[in-house]
Amino acid sequence: MMRFLRRAKGLPVRDDGRRRAAGPSPWRLRWDLASTHVLVWLAHPSAGGELRPEVHLFLADRYGRLARHHQRLGHPKRAVALDHKAEEHFRLGGGDWPPPAVAMAMPLPRPKVLRDAVARPGPRNPDDAA
Repeated sequence: MMRFLRRAKGLPVRDDGRRRAAGPSPWRLRWDLASTHVLVWLAHPSAGGELRPEVHLFLADRYGRLARHHQRLGHPKRAVALDHKAEEHFRLGGGDWPPPAVAMAMPLPRPKVLRDAVARPGPRNPDDAA
């Protein structure tokens, strides 16, 4: 009965009936973090030792998601530690938090112009004798 109610509400359901979290699994997040650190270690960043901003933003995203996972499990100390790592990588990646608010307007789209571009046979006996 519970599975039916969860499906009716649109919640994802496991085989055992427990609710799943949306997004990548915790193991996928851990794998992403570990493989990124290994690749960074193998690539030896340039002489300055700085990573590209995209790498920092990727790590910030993964650490933040893992922090939310630990918060859901009831591990507040681990969640806070991971969240601090996420904030540091976000700052190093040039992230702007919160994003600036901008009021923007888009022009109205032009109406569609339907063309009748179909080839039709011409007159049977044209008068031009060229």
